[in-house]
Amino acid sequence: MKSLRQVINVAIKMEKDGIDFYKKAADRTSHPLGREMFLSFMRDEERHLNVFKEILADFGFSNFEKYFDKTPREEIKTVFSQVKDEIKKEVAASPGELEVLEVGMKMEEESVHFYQNWLGEVSDEKEEKLLERLVLEEKEHYKILENTHSFLKDSGKWFLWEEKALIDGG
Repeated sequence: MKSLRQVINVAIKMEKDGIDFYKKAADRTSHPLGREMFLSFMRDEERHLNVFKEILADFGFSNFEKYFDKTPREEIKTVFSQVKDEIKKEVAASPGELEVLEVGMKMEEESVHFYQNWLGEVSDEKEEKLLERLVLEEKEHYKILENTHSFLKDSGKWFLWEEKALIDGG
């Protein structure tokens, strides 16, 4: 059985990898809506990273809730509402963008499995709450990426996805 410190160090590495991945994905995405989605995910991973850094700095699990005032879905709705009026043209999703979505889905799936496995090892209620929240957020990321990939693969258009997207519960 791994120590909590070992597990958190792995989680920190995963979150840093996620930050780098979503930053690069945002830079490579042609449509402002896609960029904002990836940047929102990057900010989520940064929050997760900050939680783990505080835990390692011996602040414990007592105050992690301050990082989770919004869910990823709520954040995406806010971001999309802000840029919706700016985005009026159709931009085709490139094969590279679809590939980025696929890689993101795989990363989120691995994160879910990692946190779920860790969840089975903890007995502390605060640790359990943190892990449950991380599993929830990573599952939401996966679902958003999967829905986006499916829609873009079928339609090929970012604008059409935006019309159906999370704002309407898509």
